[in-house]
Amino acid sequence: MSNQLNRTKIITILVLLIAALGIMAAVINFNQKDNVVSLELGNTAPDFTLKTLDGKEVSLSDYRGKVVMVNVWASWCEPCRQEMPAIEQAYKTYQDQGLVVLGLNLKEKQVPIQGFADTYGLTFPILLDTDGKVGTDLYRVRPIPTTFFVDRDGILRNKAETPMSFSYIEGIVKPLLEAGR
Repeated sequence: MSNQLNRTKIITILVLLIAALGIMAAVINFNQKDNVVSLELGNTAPDFTLKTLDGKEVSLSDYRGKVVMVNVWASWCEPCRQEMPAIEQAYKTYQDQGLVVLGLNLKEKQVPIQGFADTYGLTFPILLDTDGKVGTDLYRVRPIPTTFFVDRDGILRNKAETPMSFSYIEGIVKPLLEAGR
């Protein structure tokens, strides 16, 4: 009888301990929500700083006052290859009106990135997110390619998670460029 009583006490203590740990985890998680960046459309785009292929440091906030496309891609990604000519065309067409394209490469070495940029004749800045802290952690990108459209005030206005055509990009970018005039 005393063995059964001891087992009951131990089980009760373990259940209470597990419940207490659960409550502590919930409180910690609740308090950390203030630090979580919101990627909801209409909110400010999270700022970041990365190096370009040529070693310059670039921050998203450097481009306040311009419309920015942040395209997250990788050289091995077939849909990324499909949309890259349209992105380059949009950049060349609208850069004089205030469009900036930031090609954020996700977790690759410089050699395949440079080869990809050369193959597609990319003229916009290519950013190196070698550890995924921006694309994977901050912007929580899944899948690639993913493109974020940021207006002149730094507000997220659109997000595309599929390969884009020039006309698709133009349909998003033109109104953003015209809104800032």
